[in-house]
Amino acid sequence: MKMRTLFAGIVAAATMLGGMAAVATSAQAADVTITVNNSQSGHTYTPYKFANLKVDTNDTSKVEVTTVEGWSDAVKTAAGLDAAGNATDANKKLYASNPAAYVATFNAEQLRGFAQKLSATGKTADGTATSGTDGQSASIPVSGEGWYLVTDSFTKDGNPTTGINAIVATTINGRTGDFKIVGDAGTGHGNIQALGQFNAKNENAPQPPTKEVKLGTVDVNGKSASVGDTLSFTIKVPVPANAAGYDKYPFTIIDTASKGLKMPSTSEYKITDADKNDITSLFTITQKGDADGTATTFKVADPTNTPKYAGQTLVVTYNATVTEDAKNAGSVDNSATITTNNGVSGNGTTKVYNYGFSLTKKNKDGYPLEGAVFQLYDESGKSIGSQVSTGDNGDAAWSGLAAGTYTVKETKAPAGYSQQFLPTFKVTITQKQNDPAEATVTIEGDTFGLATESNGNITVLNVKNASQLPLTGAAGTAMFTVVALLVAAAGVTLAVKSRQRVH
Repeated sequence: MKMRTLFAGIVAAATMLGGMAAVATSAQAADVTITVNNSQSGHTYTPYKFANLKVDTNDTSKVEVTTVEGWSDAVKTAAGLDAAGNATDANKKLYASNPAAYVATFNAEQLRGFAQKLSATGKTADGTATSGTDGQSASIPVSGEGWYLVTDSFTKDGNPTTGINAIVATTINGRTGDFKIVGDAGTGHGNIQALGQFNAKNENAPQPPTKEVKLGTVDVNGKSASVGDTLSFTIKVPVPANAAGYDKYPFTIIDTASKGLKMPSTSEYKITDADKNDITSLFTITQKGDADGTATTFKVADPTNTPKYAGQTLVVTYNATVTEDAKNAGSVDNSATITTNNGVSGNGTTKVYNYGFSLTKKNKDGYPLEGAVFQLYDESGKSIGSQVSTGDNGDAAWSGLAAGTYTVKETKAPAGYSQQFLPTFKVTITQKQNDPAEATVTIEGDTFGLATESNGNITVLNVKNASQLPLTGAAGTAMFTVVALLVAAAGVTLAVKSRQRVH
């Protein structure tokens, strides 16, 4: 059958294929070439055409894909089609005679797997095997327009080695740029970008950086900190060893902080090498902030400097302060990536949480009370923030707190309630081990028994006089102590008066 289609997601596969972009080249059929960017000396790039590509003469928006004779079995095997053309996950008999058209429906991840499985064993090159030159472009002459498997072979540690395969489309009738492919309905055929090149790579994506975050000397990654705390961040950045083989090696670090972290100015960052020498001046540091946070980019200003640090681990350090914006998210997040000739690394990340708690002020009959005033203190006795008053619903709340123990003091009772019996109690916030974004809240230490907690809900009572104090536990003892003191005071008064009568 005539398959008017071309593969979707080829450009997206550039990263998935280890930096090798599956793209199309631009030239006339007699002079078709594939350009290898960042080719490597000692590497040989060999082209094998497994499918023909041809613009439909009746509709130039459509491209025919036909499997090259002799490649059908290899393509079926790599694509997961059986001899009858059936895919393992669906009936694809329509592709039995043209398996390359089935590959044209693949997404980036599927195409990556296909590239690694497609074998050129027993096949003759459809063009000229070409040697690379470190960091320079190499041009591979090929036999004509089509869809190619390009293998990368080299010697490593004295042994013949095959690198990551590339799946590359040449130009199609001299076209370049983006154009739409209108494929058969429902088969997933999409767009192609004809650029005529791919990026060679002799290793996986750069190793991700590692990140640390401390509050003072304490590691708080995955733990917690309070609004206002200044955190110290460290990024350890490995420079790929293969940078030594280049005259110029672009190298960029991007550090992305979520909203809720006040980042330093660009002049406050420091970068050191493996010998702890300050090499900050070798980088151009730029910063961009938006509603989601701040991205700081560290780019080697002169790429000829990078090879000097091949195989080393560079260290970036800076301080950032947790802001009020962290309260809404419940955490501050930070990640870093490395971009090199080999693509973009994975993320090195940190995450620091913050928590909160609330209380409800009521009278002895359970009605909410407005106008009670509280002050929060840390474990050292330092006040945290301003005093908080209860609203008409009786609620008062605190947020942006690290896990730990705090003291809550009622400093003023609502109008009409005793100013003598004001509770003071401790609140302990404990991070949940199985869910660090959540915390448990417990209380202790209220002598009058006016503060209680149930399932993290804190209720604080106000009373009008001593007779309304709870009569159980420590609070009961306290009440009787108060009564005893009052009685004793009354006795002293009587004694004094008696003496006054005697005299």
